[in-house]
Amino acid sequence: MAEKFRPFSNGTQFLDWEASNCERCTKFNPDGPSKCKLRHALLTAYWADGSVSERVAKGLGYLDNKGAYVWPCGEVEWTEEWKYEWNKAHS
Repeated sequence: MAEKFRPFSNGTQFLDWEASNCERCTKFNPDGPSKCKLRHALLTAYWADGSVSERVAKGLGYLDNKGAYVWPCGEVEWTEEWKYEWNKAHS
């Protein structure tokens, strides 16, 4: 059986991660289906036992950031608005 991973301890941690990554990504669609296969896998896991495949865990960047509460997604494509806000806050 393939190894499974639970990247989040609870729903609140998932929602924090989603707000820090998915909602700042060009693939995010608040009005319909996501263009991101990783987010789809996470939403499926959210309604099941919270487990994802190794491929999904790797894509999320989870395997490189175990133990972190929130980490950057390995496949995030930051929006121009988010890049501007980040640069403004860190200049």
